[in-house]
Amino acid sequence: MSRVVKKKINFAPVGMLILFGGTALSQVKLQVFERQKTIDLANDVRKYEVTKTTRARRGTIQTADGKPLAQDAKKWRLQIDLGKVPHTPSFAIALSEATGIPAHEFSDQRRGGRDWSIDLSEYQMAKVAQIKKDFDATGVTLMELAARNYPLGSLASGLVGRQYMSGKGGEIVQRFGLESSLDSILGGRDGKQTGLQDKNGEFLPMRSESPEVVKQDGAKVVTTIDSEIQAAAALAVRRAVEKNRATSGVAVVTDPKSGDVLAVASWPVVEPNEQGLSPLDEKNPAYTTLLEPGSTFKILTLTKAVSDGTISEGQTTNCTGQLMIGARARIRCDEHHGNRAHGVVDPTLAIAKSCNVAAATWSRSIGVDGFFDYIRDLGLQSRTGLDLQGEIRSRAAKDIGNPGLQLANLGFGQAMSVTPIALAGAFGAIGNEGKRIPLRLVKSVNGIERPIREGQQVLSKQSCDYTLECMERVMSSIGTGSSLRIPGYRIGGKTGTAQKFSKGQNRGYVSNFVGMIPAQDPQAVILVMIDDPKAGKIYGADVAGPVFKDVAKSVITRLNIPRDQ
Repeated sequence: MSRVVKKKINFAPVGMLILFGGTALSQVKLQVFERQKTIDLANDVRKYEVTKTTRARRGTIQTADGKPLAQDAKKWRLQIDLGKVPHTPSFAIALSEATGIPAHEFSDQRRGGRDWSIDLSEYQMAKVAQIKKDFDATGVTLMELAARNYPLGSLASGLVGRQYMSGKGGEIVQRFGLESSLDSILGGRDGKQTGLQDKNGEFLPMRSESPEVVKQDGAKVVTTIDSEIQAAAALAVRRAVEKNRATSGVAVVTDPKSGDVLAVASWPVVEPNEQGLSPLDEKNPAYTTLLEPGSTFKILTLTKAVSDGTISEGQTTNCTGQLMIGARARIRCDEHHGNRAHGVVDPTLAIAKSCNVAAATWSRSIGVDGFFDYIRDLGLQSRTGLDLQGEIRSRAAKDIGNPGLQLANLGFGQAMSVTPIALAGAFGAIGNEGKRIPLRLVKSVNGIERPIREGQQVLSKQSCDYTLECMERVMSSIGTGSSLRIPGYRIGGKTGTAQKFSKGQNRGYVSNFVGMIPAQDPQAVILVMIDDPKAGKIYGADVAGPVFKDVAKSVITRLNIPRDQ
């Protein structure tokens, strides 16, 4: 009997062959015959894939007493693609009611895009979103703008600066002032996230190859500026510039003990919300203009000579009205009542009468090298280190041709060019027992205090006390600043009137005043410089002095300086 042997067939290879074959056919169909359809489908999906940017809030700039100098403002850019919105009265009226924009501006039958820069409340924004959804208006887009608000306006704009924004779309073109120099601190970082957006504008976050960027708001910067002293200084400087038809003016107020800058006021300035660029955007005479300090510098010369012991506190000078420097060169005192000679004057009377001959005698006793070392130690051959946009360096270079004449001129504030803010810092040494503290403008960043910088002892305490007594006499009946006294307060001051020369010709004057309050143990240094007054008066007491007096009254109030008993 024969046996029938049934051979077992393995179907696995066959199944795998059929599976792979089917997959291959599917891929051929997908990649060859339906390739374009697949690409079109992917593109349709990507149309709804968007990268959402969350704008970081720019940091605020505040005064030391908590008043905002610059802060973000709620401003929006409304964009409409006229080809993707309904052209119906109901849509135009609804969007007009939500935004305040006239309805006819939404009824334009032409195609293309339009945009508006507007202020919107949270309620208005919600209304716009609802209108977009109800009317299927995919062409409506809201974008937050980087707008800023400057509460003190022109009273502080010379220092704070502004953001210049273009007329179309509100893009930032350029920044000026502290807005520029502190930009790396204030700017923050925008957040970015990829997701899907439906036709109604709803956003759904999704995982993406590009990692999410977390938004980081800009830092809060607190300055050393006092809002009320700044305002008083700004108003006083403006009055002086306009009354005297001057080119510009500046007032700087500092705390000599800490180096804190309490006010930097200037005029003219740009209004923060002014449209378009202005030549004033990059100009602040407090630190972008070089001026001669004039006779105010005599108090620094006197203090150095007394500190070095090259003259004594009671040493007299016989002023005949002029001093010969070598065989040909000479310096002269200003003419008073038809006479240049002051006669025999001690340092106190020489400062009170603003004697050039005495000041030149003091500087010559110090010597060329010693005097230039002194100028350097006062910070008058460098920038202040405040990182102010456009700040230039004060300058005083040795005259190789006639160093003796230059030294004599330096004694009464000529033959050098300084920025007002650097000069104010130099005077701080007299108000701080001879130790010059570098200036400080930023007090803290995000609550972290910026330390007061280490100072340098450049003068003796005794010499500073003596000079303060001389300055107080200037404010008494014998000095040029007697009309600027404030009853009940001991104030030290010194006037100055510097001639401006160019190519050997007189190009006008700089009217100056420096004062310290109180005269003993000063709490504030006030420097005023008015450039090129053209209304007739030129002397520091007449032009710059009234600014000092107005600012001093504000300082007395803000710092609670007690009346002298």
